[in-house]
Amino acid sequence: MQQLGPNAFGDMLEPGRVGDCYLGLQLPPPPAGEPEAGTVLIVAPAALLHPGVPQPAGSLLYELLSGHPDRQAGELVFLADLTCELRAWPDGTWARVGIDPAVVAQAVVGCWRDGHLDGRQFDELDFEEARSLQQPAMTYVRSQLRARLTGRLHRAHRRWLHPTSGRQPSDRFL
Repeated sequence: MQQLGPNAFGDMLEPGRVGDCYLGLQLPPPPAGEPEAGTVLIVAPAALLHPGVPQPAGSLLYELLSGHPDRQAGELVFLADLTCELRAWPDGTWARVGIDPAVVAQAVVGCWRDGHLDGRQFDELDFEEARSLQQPAMTYVRSQLRARLTGRLHRAHRRWLHPTSGRQPSDRFL
């Protein structure tokens, strides 16, 4: 890996350094006639390395997601956040790196829908929250959404850990 090299601060990415962070992807809107609720799919970073995800684009997103020097365990990150973080590297944009993150996101969502990846779906995003996932500048709204979804994700994880959840010792949460 190490596709990006050092950023403007001299920091290098360490892919896999934080394997227990999460990636939030906005699901496409429902077909016409269905309720218009924004929906987010949350997956583990390893989803970006799935064979159904275009490479090297998926591995570059994995590198940025799981290896960013400021990343914390349990952190929920959206593509718009990765877009902002990429600006610290010399190439600075997805176009210069030669990656379309929307294509990678569609592939991950497709693998999840086909049952090849684990993920958690969270509904009921309002218009501003859904818009913040597409607009890197909307950091405040995205941070509020992140706080709300992180709480829901942690509650789901605690329920999953409970002995009555039916999980097997070899099962993974995401």
